[in-house]
Amino acid sequence: MKNSFCCWWKSTCWAGPMVLVLSLGASTQAQQRWTLPQCLAQAQQHSLELQLAQVAQRKSAAQLTGARRLFLPTIEARVRSASNWGFLVDPSTNELSNRFNFGNQAALNLSLNLFDGFATTNQLKLRRQQLAAADYDYQARANQVQLEVAAAFLQVLLAQEHLLNSRQRAAALARQEQKVKAQIARGTLSKRDLLAVQSQVAAEGLLTVGAENSAERARFDLQQLLGLPAQPELAVQPVPLAAGPTAAEAVSLAEALTAAAAWLPELRAAQTRIEAAGYARQLVRASYRPALALTGQVATRTSNYEDQRFGLQARDNLNRQLGVSLLIPLFNQLQLRTADHVARLEELAAQLSYQQVARAVQGRVGAALLECRAAARRYQALQLQYQAAEAEYRYAEKVFELGGTDAVAFGVTRSRLVGAQSELVQAKYDWWFKQQILAFYQGKPLAL
Repeated sequence: MKNSFCCWWKSTCWAGPMVLVLSLGASTQAQQRWTLPQCLAQAQQHSLELQLAQVAQRKSAAQLTGARRLFLPTIEARVRSASNWGFLVDPSTNELSNRFNFGNQAALNLSLNLFDGFATTNQLKLRRQQLAAADYDYQARANQVQLEVAAAFLQVLLAQEHLLNSRQRAAALARQEQKVKAQIARGTLSKRDLLAVQSQVAAEGLLTVGAENSAERARFDLQQLLGLPAQPELAVQPVPLAAGPTAAEAVSLAEALTAAAAWLPELRAAQTRIEAAGYARQLVRASYRPALALTGQVATRTSNYEDQRFGLQARDNLNRQLGVSLLIPLFNQLQLRTADHVARLEELAAQLSYQQVARAVQGRVGAALLECRAAARRYQALQLQYQAAEAEYRYAEKVFELGGTDAVAFGVTRSRLVGAQSELVQAKYDWWFKQQILAFYQGKPLAL
């Protein structure tokens, strides 16, 4: 039978996603169909976690800019006005007086570090590594968002295919019900067969309701990841899935781990944090060394004790100073030793954290490889199971139409085919997504 259950299933499952596109209904055709690249771009723009990672990037960039500016001199201006009552020595005339005094002081100070134990240099290197770590953290989070969106996208496709298959099975059962009624009228089948077929129709209707609920929930989950408002219908563009795994897709664990270690940002972030911890320790140890600075000052004073005008006093009392300042740390309650000990522990913690991340990456890549292999084997086995169930169904259908079996036995055969179909569709998407995860860990873009 060309209109039988097997025929429409083969055309739906193996002819590719085009049948799925044409069968979603006229209302969906008018909507925008979201492709996976569009979903990924939308998620990157509206992901709050990515926005937080971008804030961390900008913060690290600002700190790096501040570290570069530490090489510039420090210039500050000071102005002081004060009134005095009682005995005092006027700073401008050095005279002892006991009357009201109003004086002004102004100074321009300059300080330039000549040597600070390489503290400024290590501060700059530390900020560079922290910015690199923030960049790698952003890339790692972006990768995670891509995988989450891809999983949700495929879940929508899977739910839609389940729904489409359930609706077409229901249509095939409705046609079968009409044939049974015609055979009852001819006396070939009994009323019991009709009731059995009607029971199958009701059961398929329940499966359709469940498929509709699953599709709605899958669309809602995808909308949440994309930051979109809830919509009754979210149309996605199906992707061409491969027919099945091939021998060319096989990859060894060593190859997968080598490729992952070469590009995964988690490992690079952990490595840069080790380097940053080393520079942080050098920054602490710089406090042990002497500090040499060039200092300069231009200052002046005015007072109401003198009869000269304000401008003349400021010019006559002008003072210039240029000097060199040397600071040698001798003893500070052993706080430097404590800080150095803490810095060593921080460096050790960064090294252990790198080992922890490396072990987690190794476990994640190894698990992805094993899961991909298992999914491929299961997919291939379910293909054979479906072919056997399909052949059994074809034979049972012909026998049922000839009256050689009842509807109950035919329904059991049909249930096995329905189960094989559902498992095969699930296995197809499961294998495809796990294959994409494994390829993604090796630095390949999502091929969806």
